[in-house]
Amino acid sequence: MAEVYAGLDHQLGRSVAVKMLDSGSLAAAGGDLGMQRARFEREARIAARMTSAHIVTVHDSGVYQDGRGVRPFLVMELIDGPNLRQRLREPCALPVLLNYLDGALAGLVYAHSEHHVVHRDIKPENIMVCPDGSAKLTDFGIAVELRENFQRLTRAHYQVATPAYAAPESLNGGQLTQLSDVFSFARVCWETLSHVHNGAPLPEPVQVVLARALEPEPAARQRSAREFQAQFRQAVAHVAWPLHVAAHRPVREGGGMRHTSVLTPGDMQDSVQVPTPPKLPTDTTAGFLLAPVIESRQRVLERLSKSDPRYVAGVIASAAVTGVLLGWLAFLLIGWVIVTLVDQF
Repeated sequence: MAEVYAGLDHQLGRSVAVKMLDSGSLAAAGGDLGMQRARFEREARIAARMTSAHIVTVHDSGVYQDGRGVRPFLVMELIDGPNLRQRLREPCALPVLLNYLDGALAGLVYAHSEHHVVHRDIKPENIMVCPDGSAKLTDFGIAVELRENFQRLTRAHYQVATPAYAAPESLNGGQLTQLSDVFSFARVCWETLSHVHNGAPLPEPVQVVLARALEPEPAARQRSAREFQAQFRQAVAHVAWPLHVAAHRPVREGGGMRHTSVLTPGDMQDSVQVPTPPKLPTDTTAGFLLAPVIESRQRVLERLSKSDPRYVAGVIASAAVTGVLLGWLAFLLIGWVIVTLVDQF
């Protein structure tokens, strides 16, 4: 539970956002003030090291004392714009939305690769839309560094991540990794694109990439946020998107930058159904031998639209290769039968 205010840094003459822990409302709600202060301080420490153009910058931190007690605060870059959830309530061109997702994803890749930080609360509310059309990732309040033991800041009975976007392992007590963030970001992508795609199914290449990222088992997902980023960019670049899209249906009314719930779970969203990625046929000898061919075909075709001539060529080529392999296996089998019969006579 925190409050965010627009402010002015008189020394440097710049507009800033000041995020303050609302101790009063937290105490009234029965929250653990000490735990929230610890998380607040962690956000300052972790976010202050981030120097990416795709992450909201933290300039300073401190403690302010007023009638409501001692209140930690952060001085951050002021983003004069809505978060992604608020932006989706208005009509928006699909390329613009894809740019928002790409920018926030770049911030996540930076946090993972440069600082080995797991964000743990990826959701539309934590993606800020800038006036220049870019987007930035924010709110590292419950983020963790992979090298440290974060159990001391998490209690089993206290749900810190937003359940609608949390990976299964974060809800069932499993080990959290950077792939947990990949799962959450894929949920955001699927929800965003589904709501603006006029109710039609997402293009198959995009579905394949997102479905893999949404696998319940972390080992079945992309190996990293960077790999997910590369596959997602490739998928959206090779599909025919509609020229016009509808506005996101409202999720809740109200909201603005003065008050936010960055330290508490957000609203539960409707469950998003995703298809299970196809499994390769490796349960037979022929299937085992053909699995690499089929897997290679899937990797190529998932990047292409069915209307693309290269898609048709890929299908024909893969069918030809499969036919050659099957013919080769049949030739070996016939040869073995002939040799066996000759030996018998």
